[in-house]
Amino acid sequence: MRSVESGDIATALVHARDAVAQAERHPTDRGTHLAFRALGTAERSRGRYTAAERAFQHALKAAEAALGPASYEVGELWNDLGMTYKYAGRLADAEAAYGRALAIIESETTPDADSLAALYHNLGGLSHARSDFAEAEGHARRSIEIRSGALGTRDVAVLLDRSAHAAILDGLGRFDEAEAEILDILDDLAGTLGDDHPEVAVGRNNLAALLQRRGDLDGAERLYRQALKAKADRLGPDSPELAVAINNLGTVLRARGRVADARAQYERAIVLLEGAVEPDHPNLRAIRRNLDRLGAEDGSA
Repeated sequence: MRSVESGDIATALVHARDAVAQAERHPTDRGTHLAFRALGTAERSRGRYTAAERAFQHALKAAEAALGPASYEVGELWNDLGMTYKYAGRLADAEAAYGRALAIIESETTPDADSLAALYHNLGGLSHARSDFAEAEGHARRSIEIRSGALGTRDVAVLLDRSAHAAILDGLGRFDEAEAEILDILDDLAGTLGDDHPEVAVGRNNLAALLQRRGDLDGAERLYRQALKAKADRLGPDSPELAVAINNLGTVLRARGRVADARAQYERAIVLLEGAVEPDHPNLRAIRRNLDRLGAEDGSA
């Protein structure tokens, strides 16, 4: 999964498909679960959530057969499924999957710090998706504490935890804290992962939202466009993972009075999400509301 972590999704997908083909020619439960986990990770990164779920379910079945239903590897696969469900907007399914993962990982005498921190990071993301920012902030802080204690405060995984935490602080209205956190980590993230990595794009997107709130529309638009280009270059122009950045660009264009351009962005974001996520996905609902408000403002609704 190193290609996915590096942001090279296309290469990761090729390698994962090769591994699955090899595992199907020479099946072993352990080799099969690793191959299908890699495929699920690559598909999820592309925004192909149904394909990712199928791959992870296949991996889960193989891992349970080879290692037992309470094995650490099975716990990590439940976490993978939880992430997939969350991205697709199946929030109740995500919560159940995370719960199964947490029960397995916490049952260990000495739980792996990285796996436990990843789960709290993801639980924070789930609460964020539900707009329960207070609960999300607690999970995010727990993730930072666990991972920084094990890896150090400037490890890239800790920086990613802090990036998620900054977005939650923004949701809580703690804008100065959120901006300070993003500014503290963004250069290190870009230096470690690469300037065009999707996770760096997420950080830029979050910083752009803060600049927009402060009235710096030029700075916000510039960062939104940088974030969108980086994601499109890595994930392709049709990935649903682009929808949030496209919507956010629409909001700044609307604020600048460029109504037709804003509408085009909202409509593009909706097209990318429809069919890829649940109809009541929080992001899809938010973008539709933005489009409806725009129509009401200019009388085209």
